Amino acid sequence: MKAKLKVMLPGFTGNMDDVVIYYNSKLGKMIARRKVKPKFTPDNSIVKEIHAFRRRIEVSEAYLNDCRRYIELFNQKYRRHGRAMSTWPNVYMKVMRALKSQHPEIDFKTLSREDVIDQNLPCRTIASAVEAGYLEKVPGYEALTNAL
Repeated sequence: MKAKLKVMLPGFTGNMDDVVIYYNSKLGKMIARRKVKPKFTPDNSIVKEIHAFRRRIEVSEAYLNDCRRYIELFNQKYRRHGRAMSTWPNVYMKVMRALKSQHPEIDFKTLSREDVIDQNLPCRTIASAVEAGYLEKVPGYEALTNAL
């Protein structure tokens, strides 16, 4: 019978100077890595505003299905290249952040569904967002025309 130890040297787990040592149960081995000092992260208020806008205008299920369909089309084209998208909020955030960078005067706190339609903003549909350059062109994006 072989004895198997989870921790090689129990006294050496934890932090030492600039090194962290621990047992990773998923890999089944001891890991020693450099202690990472947190980097500066910018304010996430824009993300909060975008998601509050989405909840306030109650984005249609058809628009979300178009986001999901765009993900399928994107993954068919780019998965071989090591690129993939996973959920519809990825697509939605990409569109809204591109909209904000192109139109900095837009305030998501006061923007409404009617404003988006009246101003003919590219975020109305996924197809118009692709044509505006907010998302990458994928085969079949023209069919994604359900409104916000």
